[in-house]
Amino acid sequence: MQGNYRDLPEEETRRLRLKESSYYVFGGEESYGYSGGDFVRDKDGNGAAIMFCEVAAYAKSRGLSVGALLDEIFSEFGYFQEYTGSLTFEGAEGAETIKTLLASYLARSPNEMLGAQLVQVKNFETDTYRDSDGDEIPKEKMLIFEFGDHTRIAVRASGTEPKIKYYLFAQRRPKEAKFTTAELTAIKKEVGQHLERVWEWLREDAATRVGP
Repeated sequence: MQGNYRDLPEEETRRLRLKESSYYVFGGEESYGYSGGDFVRDKDGNGAAIMFCEVAAYAKSRGLSVGALLDEIFSEFGYFQEYTGSLTFEGAEGAETIKTLLASYLARSPNEMLGAQLVQVKNFETDTYRDSDGDEIPKEKMLIFEFGDHTRIAVRASGTEPKIKYYLFAQRRPKEAKFTTAELTAIKKEVGQHLERVWEWLREDAATRVGP
């Protein structure tokens, strides 16, 4: 894009960035920090509160609650749910247990999980991944396992606590038309129960990896 887009009206910069470059829309992280737009370079509670007010006002203008508006999006694009779990191992012995557990995932990937086959492993410590602008993502000790049912599991050691952390992601997308209200209600329950089973499976699998 030529020129300084900051000198242009916001509507025009959005149009140009969508056409000519990568356009950052919204981001968040597990500690519930949010950032909307590239004018704030870190999570910002004030901006997030204003954005939520805008969403609530839009929902009200259509006679919807925020939850009903979200269900409308889920019905069209699919239902996505996440779950975060952790296992705590205290002290120096615990630190060694965490290292052993992480090493075991490298040596023996979980090739099958609750009937779903492993289809991909991403190692963010040894492999190179790039963002949408082509810039290399910094290396870190994290693995992501993706299974045939589109369940994904990210595993990493906490940088501040004596824990190994697991991030579970599951989704269900409509095959053709949108989900009906009844279908979405059933899918929410199904996905929630699935993530509970995955977490229980991970805990049992971890126990076999670290031993008694």
